[in-house]
Amino acid sequence: MMTLTLNKQYYWLSLGIVCIVLFCSIIGYVIWQWRNDWVLTHQSVSNTPAFSFKKNNIDINNLPGLHLFGQSLNDGSMPITNLQLRVTGIVMIDNQNASKAYISFADQPSKIYRVGDRLGYGITIYAIMPDAVILENDGHFEKLLLPRQKLEFKPRIFKEE
Repeated sequence: MMTLTLNKQYYWLSLGIVCIVLFCSIIGYVIWQWRNDWVLTHQSVSNTPAFSFKKNNIDINNLPGLHLFGQSLNDGSMPITNLQLRVTGIVMIDNQNASKAYISFADQPSKIYRVGDRLGYGITIYAIMPDAVILENDGHFEKLLLPRQKLEFKPRIFKEE
């Protein structure tokens, strides 16, 4: 009977010691975090800026020719391309970046392209419109038109039986 009482005493004693150690650990952690927060909030602020400016060598006199907001495509003076490309179809979506153009090279099967895709040889899809694709060819714009075929209606022939 004595051993049973001793085991209970050791159990309660060890449980108390574990609780005291855990409590002291938590208090120590809280004090350490409080100290770190206090040091962080009471640091002296330096006068150095958090960002820096890079010096750009831009001539102010050239600003009007830099196309700051992009180049206009609506002036109508865009030449039609002489490249051996053919638009076989256009899928227009409200978001122009999601629009697709089906383009074939030299009567090869068509491939699907979006705005920003490269066709090769320095040619990039700049914009897709309902009736044309605007190409950027080595820094200048060219228009690749969607060919339209005129519909021809044939008279309907009725067969008599």
